[in-house]
Amino acid sequence: MATKTILIVDDAAETRIFLKGIINSLGYAFYEAKSGLDALKILNDHLIDLVILDVLMPNLDGYQTLEFINKLKQKQDIKVVFLTGKKGELDQAKIEELNPDDLIHKTVDIQVLKTKLKKLLDGSIPPTKPKVGSAQPAQASAPVQASAALAQAPKTATPIAAKPGTPTPSAATATKVAPTASQTGESSLEILAKITNMPIDVEIVITKLSQTTVTFSAKFQFKEGSQLTIDSPKAATTLKKSGEFNVKVLKCLPENDKFIINSQLL
Repeated sequence: MATKTILIVDDAAETRIFLKGIINSLGYAFYEAKSGLDALKILNDHLIDLVILDVLMPNLDGYQTLEFINKLKQKQDIKVVFLTGKKGELDQAKIEELNPDDLIHKTVDIQVLKTKLKKLLDGSIPPTKPKVGSAQPAQASAPVQASAALAQAPKTATPIAAKPGTPTPSAATATKVAPTASQTGESSLEILAKITNMPIDVEIVITKLSQTTVTFSAKFQFKEGSQLTIDSPKAATTLKKSGEFNVKVLKCLPENDKFIINSQLL
C-alpha cells in the first residue's frame, strides 16, 4: 500500500516543525507550505491525501485556500483539517459552506491529533465533523473542537464628522470636478477575465484599462509586486495585444467583500 501524504500549511515555522514530528512518528510522508499560494502549487504538482490548513494566514487565508482545494477535489480525493490557534469564533457560515473534514486547535493533545489523522487517512472510523461555536478544552479521550479568531475581511473606514469650528470646504473646492476617464486615458468598464498563472484560474472583473495600467476587482488578495497573467480577449483587443498579457500588482485595497487591484502592464 502506498504511503499516505500530508501537506502542512502554516505561516508559523514552529507549528510546521511540531506537525512534522507527529507525521513522521505515524510513518506518513509530508510536504510543507508557508502560505496558501505555496500550498496550491504543491497540490497542483503532487498527489496529496490530507491537508492540515491554518485558518489565519496573510494573503490567501485558510478559507480562501480551501475554496481552491474544493475545486481540486473534483479530480482527486483530498481530506482537509482546519488548524486554528487564536481564541474567538470561527466564521460558522463559511465553515458550513466549505465543509472541512475536521477542526483542530494548535494546543490539541498529541495522542488526539494522531488518532484524528489516522482516522481520516486510514478510513477505519468515520471522522467527527466539526461543530463550530462549541469549543471545549483539549481532552485525550474526546475530539477537540476548534476555536479561532474570525478571519475578518478588512473593513472600510467610517467617515468622521467634522468637529465644531472646522472650516468647511469653499465653494470652489466643493465644485471641483475630478478628471474624466477620457482625460486620464482610462476607460471605465466591466470586463470579465481570468488570471491563468495560478494553480487554478481566478476570475476577475477589469474596471479600468489604459495602455499602461489595469485595474480589476477580485475575491482574493494579491501581494504587491506579484506578476499575473490575464486572459481577456476583449481587453487584449483594446490594448492591441494578441492573447494573454502580463501585469505587475502595484496596490491591493479591500473594498467590502472584494479587493481592488491596481496593476501595471508589463
